[in-house]
Amino acid sequence: MFYHNAIVKTIAVILLLAIFLFFIYSNFTQQSFKHLIELLNEKSFPFEFLILEGVPGLSQPELAYIREVKNKALGLGLYFLTGVNISDPRTFFLSFYAPPKEGLPWLGLAYHPDNPEMEGPILEPLDNPFYNEPAPITSKEDVLIGIYHTHNAESYAGNGGRDREIRGENGDIVETGKLLAAVLNQKGVRTIHSAEIHDEIYIESYDRSYRTAKKMLEENPTIRLLIDVHRDGIPPEIGKSIVRIEGVAVAKIMIVVGQKNPNWQKNVQIAEEIIRTANQEYPGLFFPNIRYASEARYNQHLTDGALLLEIGSQLNTKEEALAAMEPLADVLKAYLEK
Repeated sequence: MFYHNAIVKTIAVILLLAIFLFFIYSNFTQQSFKHLIELLNEKSFPFEFLILEGVPGLSQPELAYIREVKNKALGLGLYFLTGVNISDPRTFFLSFYAPPKEGLPWLGLAYHPDNPEMEGPILEPLDNPFYNEPAPITSKEDVLIGIYHTHNAESYAGNGGRDREIRGENGDIVETGKLLAAVLNQKGVRTIHSAEIHDEIYIESYDRSYRTAKKMLEENPTIRLLIDVHRDGIPPEIGKSIVRIEGVAVAKIMIVVGQKNPNWQKNVQIAEEIIRTANQEYPGLFFPNIRYASEARYNQHLTDGALLLEIGSQLNTKEEALAAMEPLADVLKAYLEK
């Protein structure tokens, strides 16, 4: 019996190794694989720890530390290769993420670098899609920035709180957006903010926020930036990202652009200019690379300058997220003045 079990385990290990090697071979030349390696290096993935456990002469404390780091590394690797975030049960189903156009969707890259966030269906007229060409600015009362939240319940757990409020309730992310709007208005940039709840039924979130975003543009056609404010959701193994501005810990900001939009490249140009502006005034505030979603729009087809901003992740504290609003407001104002 023992001999039989040993053979089964050996065959299973060989099979998994063969699949993994085939995955590496088949994806080596693809942009998604290169992006994966970049992300692993960016997060200082401890490759060396994966082989150190069997090295002779290590003390028990060293072995315990290596095993702890190894477990965290495996959790991180699982996330990037399969899309499964052990802290988010929704990701246990591969259908949570759109399958990649290339690669092996049944094996990995269900979390594809081209699809960082699920969008879901948007019920809108396909024969006459809405698009707002920004109207000329005629007075100081014209609104320049609109802020809303597709996922209102998102919160920050880094200070010991919950990472998501009860469905149908506003979380920390709405407080973050509200502060951003207030700071922008104080700086003379006319801004409106919506706390309308969209994620009571999660799969319908973008369909509902689409209506809010469209209404904002219909009522305020002078809007230059239409911002959907989120916070990222990542495995704890990755760790939170902060930048220190004048000694204060500030959550880093990531821009996400949906490519299923005929005008997505215009939004990319705007996003790149915002990042350049930020690097001049607050280096490190923004992640340098834009994240793309090849199979989503995130309401960005409604107007040029419609962007999705991820203010930190659930691992950040609310204070770190709120601290990012003052420099972010400065950056957005500087961009609009250009």
